[in-house]
This record gives sequence, C-alpha cells and structure tokens, in this order.
Amino acid sequence: MFIDNKLKSQSVSAYFKSLGIKNCFTKEEFWRHVTEVDSFLAKELQPIMERKLKGNLYEVKNRTLAFSLAVESWTMNFHQSLLNWISQQTHLKPKRILEIGCDNGLLSCWYASIFPDAEIVGIEQCRNGIQCAQELAIKQGLTNVSFYQMDFMEVTEHFSLNSFDLIISSRTFHEIMGPIMISNYWSLLEYMKENPTYGDSRYLEIVYRLLTEDGLFLSCEQLKNSADLGRWANVLQDADLHIQWDDSGTIEYHEIGVDRLSPVIVATKRGTSLETLKGMEHLYTKGYPLVFEEGRSYKGGTAEFAYQQLGEKTFYTGIQLKVRNHWHVFRLELWETDRFLLVYNYGNMGYHELDILPACAYEEAHRLMEEAVGEFGYLGPFVRYHNLDERPE
Repeated sequence: MFIDNKLKSQSVSAYFKSLGIKNCFTKEEFWRHVTEVDSFLAKELQPIMERKLKGNLYEVKNRTLAFSLAVESWTMNFHQSLLNWISQQTHLKPKRILEIGCDNGLLSCWYASIFPDAEIVGIEQCRNGIQCAQELAIKQGLTNVSFYQMDFMEVTEHFSLNSFDLIISSRTFHEIMGPIMISNYWSLLEYMKENPTYGDSRYLEIVYRLLTEDGLFLSCEQLKNSADLGRWANVLQDADLHIQWDDSGTIEYHEIGVDRLSPVIVATKRGTSLETLKGMEHLYTKGYPLVFEEGRSYKGGTAEFAYQQLGEKTFYTGIQLKVRNHWHVFRLELWETDRFLLVYNYGNMGYHELDILPACAYEEAHRLMEEAVGEFGYLGPFVRYHNLDERPE
C-alpha cells in the first residue's frame, strides 16, 4: 500500500507539532523554550551542551519525556528533513526495521506510524532514552514498535542474522565508533589517499550481518564535508556494504538558524560499478549537472568537483584568513582559465564556493574578494599573496 507523498509530508510536520516540538532559530530561543518546560533540567543541561561541564547529555536530556521532546527543538529541522526524505522513497515497503541509536524513540515511533505493517525495533544504550521511547509509543497508541537497552556491539546476541530488511542510523556511528576528527584538508584527492576510511569497519560488519540479502542500510551521519563522505563510503565498502549512489540523496535544513546540508546514504550488499569519487560527484550533482558558463556559482561538494573539472588554471592572486583561536583557515583565490575567471573561496574544513566570471571581469572578481574580506575579516588576520610561493602553509 502506497501513501500519498503530500499526506506523508504533512504527517511529519503534524507529528512534530502534536508533540510540542518548537522550531528554534537562535540559541536564546532554544534555551528559553526548554527552560519553560523544565527550568531545573535546563540549568543542568546547558553547561554540558556548551562543553563547560562534563556529564552524560543523554541521561540528562531524557530525564523526562516532556523535557526530551523540548530538547529535540535543537535538531527538529534536521529530523523533519530526514523524515520527509524517507517519506518520498515510495519504493520502501519494509517488513522489519532496526533503528540504531533510537534515543527517545521520536523517529522509531514515526516509522511505526508510517509503516503500520512493519515491525519496528529501536536499540539504545541510554536507559532514560529507552524509558522515554516506551512512554512515547504508549502515548501514540503504537503496538508495532519495541525498544531495547543494549550496547550496539551486543546486538547480534539478541537478534537473528539477516533479520532486518531496513536498518537506519541517524547521527549515531560517531558515538559508536568513538570521536572521529573532522577532516582537515586542502586537496580532497590527496587527503583521501592518506586517510581513506572513517573508522573501523568491524562496527559496520555488524550491520551487514543483521541485514537481509536484499535489505537497505540507510544512514545520515555527521559527515561535515566531502572527505568525510568519501571516508564513510570506503569504510562501508570495507564491510561489504555498497552505496547505491542513484538512490542516495542530500537534505538541506537549519540547526538553530545555521544552514546545513547532509548526505542521506543508501547502502546494500549489492555491488556498484562506481568508484567512491565518481559516486560522490554523482551524488552532489544529481539533478543539477555541472554547467561551465559565465555567471554560474556552486557551493559545497559541487563547487569542489566543478573546480577540478575546469582543468588547467593559472593563479592570479589570493587572500588567506586564519580564524582566531581555531584551526579553521580560509582561502579566497582568483584563478584564470582560457575561458573564465574563477573566484574560489575554500577552507581546510571542507567549505567551498566557486563563482565563474567572464575572462576579463577582473574588477568584478576583486569586488567579490573584497566583499568577502569585509564580511569575514573580523574572524582573524588575513594575508595577501600574489604567487603560490607566498601562500602561507
């Protein structure tokens, strides 16, 4: 049975609204909201979230269901975008779903309502999270979802192999694998050669063992840039899970007013002919093929691949900005090809933005660069250079 996409999309919005989850655009608005729900827990949680005090964030935020749902306001737009993306995959007709790291059950309960003929299983290490999830399922009147407190490494002791045809993880594996540093790089190709994978594939081999032969592993992890995505693709492949790039996608959302983009990755046991870099390019440009003409602008991973495809270039001038008290460094450079001027703004944390200008538009190029200096110069000192030998390392 298929459910109309419009109704699915509305149900996501209605679901969050019915739970009193608020769409907050500033940190001040968020803390005001959670304080109104429970001022005592808000006071305990804030220094932990701001990393001023050590503590178990999940144990505190899941102390009560009402407070847990209030804290969800921080990631509301992310989760709405993810659920809307899933709702658009009309081919999904799962019989048994496993959510890894179900937290307070918010997503698992939605899966249970949108796939009423499926059995939903949520696993979570946090006892308070499981209690919230069970309470939420009862409040929603759901009978096809169950929750279990367990360590992910023990999951195969509790569930049969090849028993789930859809396994979902949402910002989970950085918790399971341990802290993994954000990729720090200037060249994607060089970085991927030196740092090919995102952690230990043994964790993902567990997913492989639980997944049916024709099942799907759907993940939306904290992949901050193109290099993170490439490393995630490679560690999946090491576990014999292969990204289906045609079926994967990206979601756009805001997190407390900050615009973000995340890949939603679909992997299966079925092999693919695309190598990782080609697959990444396919994902970033899907539906928006690269067009090289005056006036075009690209951002993110798309800008990175567009810049590489523009071929041989001659450096003209550049500006480097070092963010104070941080490892972030930005470069704003002007390059020439035989057809265009390229204003390329990129950083060592994966930020990329490319403007393609007419071959003689030097005045416009300098204006764009000076506007960027005016906008971001407060972040730290900047250095101008006129050849690559002068460019700071």
